[in-house]
Amino acid sequence: MGRKLKIAMISPGTFPISGGKSSSIEMLMKKLASLFQNEADVFMFGKKFRKQPGIETIGSITYYRYLSSKGKTYINQCIEQLQEIQPDIIHIENRPRFAKAVRLAMPKAKIVLALQSTVFMSRPHIRKAEMMTCLEAADAIVVNSHFLKNHMIKETLCSPSKITVNHLGVDINQFQPKWHHEQKKKTALLKKKWGVTDRKILLYAGRLIEKKGVHHILEAMPELIKFDPSIVLFIAGSSLSPTSEKLAYEARLRELAKKVKGHVIFASFITHDQIHTWYQIADILLVPSAAEPFGLVNVEAMAVGTPVIGTNSGGIPEIIEHGKTGILVDPERVVQELTWQILKLLSDPEKIMRMGVYSALHVRANFTWVHTAQRQLALYRALADKSL
Repeated sequence: MGRKLKIAMISPGTFPISGGKSSSIEMLMKKLASLFQNEADVFMFGKKFRKQPGIETIGSITYYRYLSSKGKTYINQCIEQLQEIQPDIIHIENRPRFAKAVRLAMPKAKIVLALQSTVFMSRPHIRKAEMMTCLEAADAIVVNSHFLKNHMIKETLCSPSKITVNHLGVDINQFQPKWHHEQKKKTALLKKKWGVTDRKILLYAGRLIEKKGVHHILEAMPELIKFDPSIVLFIAGSSLSPTSEKLAYEARLRELAKKVKGHVIFASFITHDQIHTWYQIADILLVPSAAEPFGLVNVEAMAVGTPVIGTNSGGIPEIIEHGKTGILVDPERVVQELTWQILKLLSDPEKIMRMGVYSALHVRANFTWVHTAQRQLALYRALADKSL
């Protein structure tokens, strides 16, 4: 196993680390940190929210939380503490500029920059020239899909050897197959609560923004219920940070839903500790995204045995095996292919079950957090050993 590493993990500082209001980034960081504990002392950095303590130690994880002020920015406060800790590895999540700031303050540090999407590597968030400088500041870059790696190489000319693909994972203790006895009781209660016990359930789970393609599902609904009136669609999610553009899109979705009254239910935001039961009540998860870099919802649904219909774009084809764990549809013909594939799959319950079983097995063999953490630690150790 080697010596115990000291790993610092810096969050974007937008949402709290720990708590129901965390985003997927903070949950990802916390999950990895918990799995690193046997081999590392972990220092987690985030912004301070409400009654959270500024410093807190749980197991081998020490949390440092800061409030921004005019005198000291969040990242500068992180750097002051990093200079005291002198960690072997500084892991920065989704904020390229933080890598540059840390490199300037700590020239000999081993910096790993993890990027989960294209959002913070392009305008309006950052110019290409500055992005390239930020990437140079990192010793290694971790992305969650080969799609994202290829995008980075094309857009920034970053060396392929510097970029490591590490697929994200699922907590298989939480995301258990829906056919397990205890899970069946929970799903029956949730279906009864929403009055959908005898309905065929489609689910969308994620942010309500246009590039996620939620409108495609609603545009397909009139044709779907014409052939099968038992279909109901749950839309579980929100825009997270409402803007006029996002609010207008949500209003557009609700107008589309009015055309199929009684067949669409907006379930709003669902905390991550409850989302597994929603995947379990669904017959099919729908992911009609324009270009999802990875899409954690895909593997979470597959883990419980719910097949996915998603677009054949971005990192989704790296997760879904067409015809085995789900269905891939043409991103240029989303509404037509969604309609046809949903009706085809719902008419064959045995195929849904076969796909669900294969999906659950596929996730356990390839997409658990243990797999993700082991690959990440191997990268950290390789970097740390170079400095010895």
